[in-house]
Amino acid sequence: MKAAFAVASFSLLVAVALAQREDKNICKNDNGYFPHEDYCDYFYECVDGVPYLQLCPNGLAFAGGGRGLINHCDYAHRVGCPDEATGKIMGQPPQGTGSCPYLFGIFPHEKSCTKYWHCWNGTGTVQMCPFSLLYNEVEHACDWPDKVPGCQQHPLCKGIPNGVKEMQGSCVRYWLCVGGYPRLQRCPAGLAFSSESLRCDWATTVPGCEPPPQPVEGEAQQAPTRRQQNRRVTPSEEEVTLN
Repeated sequence: MKAAFAVASFSLLVAVALAQREDKNICKNDNGYFPHEDYCDYFYECVDGVPYLQLCPNGLAFAGGGRGLINHCDYAHRVGCPDEATGKIMGQPPQGTGSCPYLFGIFPHEKSCTKYWHCWNGTGTVQMCPFSLLYNEVEHACDWPDKVPGCQQHPLCKGIPNGVKEMQGSCVRYWLCVGGYPRLQRCPAGLAFSSESLRCDWATTVPGCEPPPQPVEGEAQQAPTRRQQNRRVTPSEEEVTLN
């Protein structure tokens, strides 16, 4: 009986020692925040040497104690997750809806290369890339068009991903292609779009867009004003007219 009790006590001490050793491997310090060994979106909060498993908001990954956007977590691509070197991946399944696969994150737009979705707590907001840039899904940022392969271009901008193109039938409007997508533009007053120089120029120099001729002085009579039309002739003026 005593032998069995001694064996059980020894086994318990070994288990406690192993648990303490494992906790020590997790908690580099008695208090702090430390990464999970397998998943980017899990982490440990250590209090007096005891680790407590914590979760990042859905779509975010552990960035380190006191870092990141929310609760020590940041966008997964900023943290470098998934990580091929360590094999770490996101452990939580997507919980988003619609254009936001995860509750938090930056995701490509389903129809446009110049736009992307910024998702915050499940609410998606469309963002526009700056002039002449396209959204790069790999980099999670706006990038030069030549670094975004496979981005479908609009037929109007075929062969002209960035530049201007004449709008048929219009003297003052033209197309500005940005990242393969057209944007309607208008020349300032007095100017017309030149298909030769591909810019707005004086309308008098653009064939077919010249302004209408102005009447020569003396050829056209000035119409009487309303005040002159309504003015009554006085008796004295009638006498002068009759005489």
